[in-house]
Amino acid sequence: MGRCLTVLRLVWLMLLVSAPAAAQTLTDGAARIAAAGGREVIALSPLSASQAAAPLDAAGFAAQSHETATQRIHVVSYQGETFRAATPLEGYGSRIVFDPVRRTFVPLLQSIRVELSGGAPVDAIATEVGAIGITVFESLGFAVVELPEDLHPVDAVARVSSAFGAGVASVRLRGPRIEWR
Repeated sequence: MGRCLTVLRLVWLMLLVSAPAAAQTLTDGAARIAAAGGREVIALSPLSASQAAAPLDAAGFAAQSHETATQRIHVVSYQGETFRAATPLEGYGSRIVFDPVRRTFVPLLQSIRVELSGGAPVDAIATEVGAIGITVFESLGFAVVELPEDLHPVDAVARVSSAFGAGVASVRLRGPRIEWR
């Protein structure tokens, strides 16, 4: 079991995606579709359990989350295959997305990427989401806005999109760990 979790964690760390995207919230809160890196990912709810599967028929997905005493279990069905992941109930690692291209789960970072070319002032975006920090990469054309712990990154992108337009902000996913030799 420990080795399986280690392998799953390594797979989670193999992907870093940061691109402009809009997000939409589904009605039951079990899963949300967010665009990242030019493709859609499925953000799974860390906040409340969903007993019934939330079909995302337009994207060909069904997602379900439920809680045990110590962890949250996420199940995604996609193209006839079922994928499962377990996360902590809260804190680090409790927020994940399913990437259908790589067919794996990836942890969300507690920040969003804001495109500087979008025309929206970064300070106004930071105020909109209650940011706890901002790092601007002027020469690269984007900024990273650190979010408070109680705000889900997909919800932050939705807020920014409704206030400043779609494509200004996107979720950030945890990237691969670098092994130095």
